[in-house]
Amino acid sequence: MRILALILVLVVLLAGAFIGYCYYGAQMRIEGVGMALTPAGEAIGTYSGLLEQLENESFAGVVYHRPDFATADDFAFLTLAVRMGNRGVLPMDWIELAVQPGMADILQLPADRTPSLAPGTRGDFSTTLLTRAGADTARTITVTYYVMGTQYSKTFETPAQ
Repeated sequence: MRILALILVLVVLLAGAFIGYCYYGAQMRIEGVGMALTPAGEAIGTYSGLLEQLENESFAGVVYHRPDFATADDFAFLTLAVRMGNRGVLPMDWIELAVQPGMADILQLPADRTPSLAPGTRGDFSTTLLTRAGADTARTITVTYYVMGTQYSKTFETPAQ
């Protein structure tokens, strides 16, 4: 009887340790942040396509406000790239980068895919903003993701470029 009780205690302890490890592993690790600023004049095709989508009301991203679009030289595309690591045993699904907009930010382009991060891997995820040329590049980013249907989020600041 004592041996059976000892075995049950060990099984419960191992199950508790595994659940604790799964919870610990569900915490995403932010390993690096990068950014690139591209004048809209250098990406005139993308800029023109955005203006057309806004005019047709078919834009699928997030619009912060609608300014008067004068020339492409007044705007720039700010791409924020985040390197993340999944140190757990479960995949991280539906990863989304939400940027707290600055005063000069116009819109956030839609993600072209719904990314996931496999267990024990790293990945680079990015989002692009249309902002006024010459604006500050420091932003606050909230990364939201799901592990087995449970939502997690992590907020951090990016440095100015």
